Amino acid sequence: MCAFIAVTARAELALTNYTAAHPLKVLASGDSITDDSVTNGAWRAYLGKLLVSNGYVFTNLGRWASSPAAGFTQVHHEGMDGAVIAAPGLSGPTHGYAAANNYALGTLADALTNATPDLVLIDLGVNDMGRGRNPYHVATNDLSALLDLIFAKLPSAHVIVSKPTTITYSTILTPPYDTYGTNMLIFCDAVQALAAARRAQGQNVFVADLFSAVNGSSMLNGDGTHPNATGLSAIANEMMFRIAAITTRPDSVMTPFVLGGSVWKYSDQGLDLGTNWCQPGFDDSTWSQGAGRLGYGITGITSTVGYGPSSNNKYITTYFRNAFVVPGNVTYTNLTVRLNRVDGAVVWLNGRELYRVNLPAGPITYQTMATTPVSQTGDDSNTYFPTNLPIAGLPAGTNVVAVEIHKYTPAGAGITFDLELFGNGMYVPTLSFAATSGALQLAWPSNYTSFSLQTASNLGSADVWQIVSGPYPLINNSFEVSIPINAGPAQFFRLVEPGQ
Repeated sequence: MCAFIAVTARAELALTNYTAAHPLKVLASGDSITDDSVTNGAWRAYLGKLLVSNGYVFTNLGRWASSPAAGFTQVHHEGMDGAVIAAPGLSGPTHGYAAANNYALGTLADALTNATPDLVLIDLGVNDMGRGRNPYHVATNDLSALLDLIFAKLPSAHVIVSKPTTITYSTILTPPYDTYGTNMLIFCDAVQALAAARRAQGQNVFVADLFSAVNGSSMLNGDGTHPNATGLSAIANEMMFRIAAITTRPDSVMTPFVLGGSVWKYSDQGLDLGTNWCQPGFDDSTWSQGAGRLGYGITGITSTVGYGPSSNNKYITTYFRNAFVVPGNVTYTNLTVRLNRVDGAVVWLNGRELYRVNLPAGPITYQTMATTPVSQTGDDSNTYFPTNLPIAGLPAGTNVVAVEIHKYTPAGAGITFDLELFGNGMYVPTLSFAATSGALQLAWPSNYTSFSLQTASNLGSADVWQIVSGPYPLINNSFEVSIPINAGPAQFFRLVEPGQ
């Protein structure tokens, strides 16, 4: 018999903890992109349907209510049209607040007087950046103070704070928000760094990358600020992805192996490292390290890497490595990679190429240049592009993801790099047993409906495993099978998923 030990849970929402009598309490706080001022229900209506379809029993909190609609009955929220994070407010009156009082540090404090959410979703910063406020101050002072406010009352809450949508295309107000478009790029990186620092302190703070999810050229309405239906759906999908990544559930697993803003080892010496550098056993102890995003010459970099002695003849290739630990009780079937890169990149996992982007086919050397240039001033240079890859499995223990970034030209102004890595799969079910009078009772969780029970009496020969015929009785949320105990050869049992 083989038993499997469950992996130690991180600070996560446990899906099985929530019932109709005790639902997951969600509070959405934001500005007009969250409020009903442009679209009733905004992205919250889309997210509610996703939560239902993914098995979440939840209720939305907040003092304001959208109009109910088909499939949208959890209508409460804390969206505030025109809201900024810290005083003074600049727009209003909104929901009874005068313009000067329309700021989240005040309105959310009022909301939390009588609300105790388990999960807080924050989408703020568009108005702060569009009004020309200092992006570093807003992130490290104002948004940090908002997190302090939440955790002072709700120490165990989970908070997802957003990198807001672009203002590059915004035409609202005079001067228009797009005047300060580059401030949003700085703010997004600062938000990511803030979340990473809070997690290091033990707080449950995570990031939803709405900047990458919502394409400003196709997912915003005519004012270049408020998402259209496609954009609202994209926001909801990104929020759902991040909620799933911090949730434990009995039937599936999403593991965030590497989050944005993580610390990476890097080599920026212009060396020809050949092919061994991406292997798990490679010695990177002498490499430099820094938190993402890494790079140089582009707005919103957290850690600056080197490019050599000449600004007109910069090194073509910079190398990055990150080690992560895979639990032994999960079978992973897919990887989601979210890659920020300027210009070209090759992504490796345990010494094998996962994929490449903006580089030619065939062998890659340290002098291979990217195929096309990436704009170093627009949204693309700050976007994390997703790729989903099937995988036969990940070995338990330490794994290494490695990335090489290639410039388009040695004279190009800059490079950027950061990466997020998520694993999708399912727990390996535990096969439990108990001896009764004349029988062996075998059981496994009812979530694993596709698994079959197999038996063998001789492990030394080929094709020894035989299926124990079903159907398997369902008792107390477990499949249970009674096997008679006979005097004779030893019997072995295992659970097998189809195709394994």
